[in-house]
Amino acid sequence: MGTDVSIEAIGPDPALLDAALAAAEAELRRVEDVMTSWRDSPLTRMNAKAGTGWQSIPPELARMIGRGLAVGELTDGAFDITFASVGKLWDFKAKPPVRPSPEEIAKALEAVGYQKVELDLDGARIRLPAGARIGLGGIAKGFGVDRAMAVLMEHGVENGVVNAGGDMKVLGTKFGQPWRIAVKHPRDRSQVLAMVPLSNTCMVTSGDYERFFEYEGKRYHHILDPRTGYPATGGMSVTVIAPDAAFADALATALSVMGAEKGIPLVESLDRVECLIVDMQGQVTRSSGL
Repeated sequence: MGTDVSIEAIGPDPALLDAALAAAEAELRRVEDVMTSWRDSPLTRMNAKAGTGWQSIPPELARMIGRGLAVGELTDGAFDITFASVGKLWDFKAKPPVRPSPEEIAKALEAVGYQKVELDLDGARIRLPAGARIGLGGIAKGFGVDRAMAVLMEHGVENGVVNAGGDMKVLGTKFGQPWRIAVKHPRDRSQVLAMVPLSNTCMVTSGDYERFFEYEGKRYHHILDPRTGYPATGGMSVTVIAPDAAFADALATALSVMGAEKGIPLVESLDRVECLIVDMQGQVTRSSGL
């Protein structure tokens, strides 16, 4: 998934824990194989057929696309899985990094819009307009974390953590105490903004420090505003706490686009969801329940 992953489990039976950890890792890799856009996968094959009519896709992929579309509607397009239609123009790993022209972005934006995706969830079918491309990078990593934790629990694990590059799901306790999860400052990673005690929930942090480059004094990062095709300006770091890692992952991406002024009221309207937003000036805002 293009990130560091750690899986921890606590219990009295080392053999059981080893088997659980191996199975959880295998499940993460399986999810990646279905939903990655970095190599051949059901997702990339689906995107290659955009504009050719209805096509069948794996039911699991259809469900994840459906969830992505639902978050797109909830956030009024701040989260949009069709962002990849313009995101494909950006390459943050190239040397030098690729910065598309305004004309290229304007053309690609014609295919962006979650409303343009036709999904038959029951039949596991999808129809994409020509030029459209779906990317699940803002939700599939969280889904992989959810699935890995489910596998741990199926193996009898009662206390543990799955962490995929800041997408975390915590189960039970750490030797009787809540897991203490740090929220680090997006510019000074040695500085801790908050220490959050958690149990049986998820915490996801997205930031503009994960993949970026600087050009003429301006930072360009990988979280794109699907409405403009350019990097989002809603915050340099967003942390979301929610029961479900896939939803927390998608919402953190959306809040990076929306910013605190629009994002906090949305979070306040959602049950068991909290957030902490560091805006582009370093100002920290948090939801009332955090």
